[in-house]
Amino acid sequence: DAIARWEHITEREAPAPALLNEAQGPRPAPEFVEWLMGLPARWVTDPDHGLTQNQQVTVLGNGVVPLQASTALALSMT
Repeated sequence: DAIARWEHITEREAPAPALLNEAQGPRPAPEFVEWLMGLPARWVTDPDHGLTQNQQVTVLGNGVVPLQASTALALSMT
């Protein structure tokens, strides 16, 4: 239900949630993490950026969720 709601809010279909790898097991898909964070498509995952999938997940993991940040700032102003 939460995925369907976020798809409706973002007006984007959810990407596949995991990268499947028989040797290491499933890993989070960078496109899915980017989508969950509410970032524009390919903000981090654009191939032109030249980042590996591991680098993309690292960048996203160190990033800020814009909606959460703006809410925190708005609440701190009150």
